[in-house]
Amino acid sequence: MYQSEGAKVKETLTLHFSACKITQDVFVNDVEMNPIEHLIAWDKKAFLWINNEWSTHLFDLFFGGFITWFGNAAVVIVLVSLFFALKGREYLREHLVWFLLAMALAGLCVYALKEAIARPRPLTEFAPQIKAGVVHVNVLGEHLKYRSFPSGDAQTAFTAATYLSLLVRGWSPLFFALALAVGISRIYMGVHFPLDVLAGALLGAIWGWLGWWGGKAYNKHLPRWRER
Repeated sequence: MYQSEGAKVKETLTLHFSACKITQDVFVNDVEMNPIEHLIAWDKKAFLWINNEWSTHLFDLFFGGFITWFGNAAVVIVLVSLFFALKGREYLREHLVWFLLAMALAGLCVYALKEAIARPRPLTEFAPQIKAGVVHVNVLGEHLKYRSFPSGDAQTAFTAATYLSLLVRGWSPLFFALALAVGISRIYMGVHFPLDVLAGALLGAIWGWLGWWGGKAYNKHLPRWRER
């Protein structure tokens, strides 16, 4: 009986010290860390702050049940196509192909980076801390574990936001606010780190601009090519 009690105490102390060590690894900046390691440490802290401290039932519904859908490529393509169609047949003809091309190329870049970098998702990254009981990750929806960097949903939202903002500049605050909310939703739902979202947003913005610029240049010179 005493051996059993002693074993339990030893196991408890071992778990306690392991948890302390894990917590220190997550939350304490080591002076010997290089800039990349500092950035990754900040990234993890920012993730846990948004994912844990923001957690409410209202945000669960807002981010998980509504906003995150605006990062779904199929949903975005349908909505943007409808927007172009409402603006007129000529508008649809001039912009739809270029928008779809921007989305496709941005998506290919995201896929290539996911495969090349293969960053673990938060559930996998924090698995030892979760097991030790010192970290909790709130997950809404599917429990994704791999290929976290960059965020495809953030890329989709920012490709659309950038392209549409260049077309309808007066609506740009709305478009980018919605895209930003999509990026935050991916962190809040426990499937991406902030750096994943930032990288996806940057890729999306670049390809959104390139798609708009390509369409503008093509439509500008099209009459001249037809005259030849």
